[in-house]
Amino acid sequence: MTGFRSVAEWANASDSGRVCLTTFRKAVASAATVANDFIDYTYFAGNPPANFYASAPLEAAFVDGIRGITVPNIAGQFLKSITVMSAASSATGTTNQNQRLLLADYLLYYPFVDTDAVGEQQDLVQSQAIRRYSGGQVMCVGQSASSTVGTFTMGYTNQAGVSGRVSQSTFTKVIAGGGVVVSSSNNAVTGSHPFVGLQAGDTSVKSIEWVNFSAAGGGLMALVIVRPLFHFYSTQECRRTITGNLESYGAASQFESVIHRNPVEIKQGAVLGVIGLGNAGSLASSVLTGALETTWGE
Repeated sequence: MTGFRSVAEWANASDSGRVCLTTFRKAVASAATVANDFIDYTYFAGNPPANFYASAPLEAAFVDGIRGITVPNIAGQFLKSITVMSAASSATGTTNQNQRLLLADYLLYYPFVDTDAVGEQQDLVQSQAIRRYSGGQVMCVGQSASSTVGTFTMGYTNQAGVSGRVSQSTFTKVIAGGGVVVSSSNNAVTGSHPFVGLQAGDTSVKSIEWVNFSAAGGGLMALVIVRPLFHFYSTQECRRTITGNLESYGAASQFESVIHRNPVEIKQGAVLGVIGLGNAGSLASSVLTGALETTWGE
């Protein structure tokens, strides 16, 4: 089955038992983030287990399926809905509400790129090849704290299989701990963006061949190829202030894919994770919890 024959078939899928509801809960580490920091929620503890990109340095690897949000391993499956709630794990003076969120399929990664290796081309090992898609976007996930601002380019093969392509020059920024996306367009958090800019005319990356730093970045990072699937957001949060007894019990945010955009296919074997943007304060020690529902045709 590759899709639905009619809107009625989509609507009747729940009554016919062709749905799966799964939950997730991720707790961000205590290292502070700041407003406009993107974070990779897969990196942090909870359900699913933390994904630290811990494998052979510079060698292509797949994210283990257990590290992704659980969905049935079947063909012709689509995202039906996603519901999220943000919360603080203890009394806090900051707020993490109004997060922009992105559901993505994690395709391939290259760990432990040394951001201090200035002028030293780091050649990446192509031990695995991308699956499910012709390419994806490249996310730079910090694997340690970063003490300074770096600058790098990367060589890659694009979605059409053309090698020798070179990314735009990208900054890395100072971060307090792993799991924060370090890429920036202007060497500061105000220029944070989730993905590396590609050579003009390219839409995605099939593989990454090398990385070269022209200014040291003071840490380690993983280059992760992901396929963006669905943009959504968390508008409110549950938290308790550090002064007085003021408490906030925010509402969950729910999104039905067929209402907010065309239904999104979840490819067989997908490893799903969430990327977030802290909008109003530090996400340190915050919690993102949610439910994801998929459906499939007859």
